[in-house]
Amino acid sequence: MDNKGFTIIELIMTLLLAAILSAVAAPYLLNGKAPLTVPAFAKKVTDDIRYAQSLAMLRSGLDTPQTTNPYFLYRIRFNLPDANCPGTNQYAIVNDADNNGTWGENPNSSSQIESARIPSTGAPYFCVQMDSGDYAGFTVSADFGGSTPGALSFDSTGAPLDSDGAQLSTTKTITVSMGGESALITVTPKTGFTATQ
Repeated sequence: MDNKGFTIIELIMTLLLAAILSAVAAPYLLNGKAPLTVPAFAKKVTDDIRYAQSLAMLRSGLDTPQTTNPYFLYRIRFNLPDANCPGTNQYAIVNDADNNGTWGENPNSSSQIESARIPSTGAPYFCVQMDSGDYAGFTVSADFGGSTPGALSFDSTGAPLDSDGAQLSTTKTITVSMGGESALITVTPKTGFTATQ
């Protein structure tokens, strides 16, 4: 008797091989990268807020003389106009090293760049654009109070401040979203502890 067709083992092996090939090929079909998820981008934003806080505590972002600004602050600002970080959907980590009230000058009156460096590349101006590039389509919504609600500052002890220099009195929430999915980030008053929910 001549049975033509596949055995169940051959069928399972074929399906298994197809699943392995599709898992391996998917990143190459997506230009070598898997798409960034909302939780993954929320973690990046959380890490960037912590980076701004650590710079304020360590004063390691710029070679700025302390005599210029003894209360040296770093600030992360969301969706605020920035000549060095174009677009309406972006965020940057900046400082006001010369203490003239203008954050993120490039250069400032001391010929310094008032920005954090990008840790991965060493580029002198920390800017994350969400209108194009790797982060296209994401949005970040934040209100920390003060006269510039989208700005969160940290003093040299790491305490979170609103844009007017007042310590946060309540936990603030940042919303990261794309499409119909969203994630929340919280910033705790006094300590500045930042966590993704």
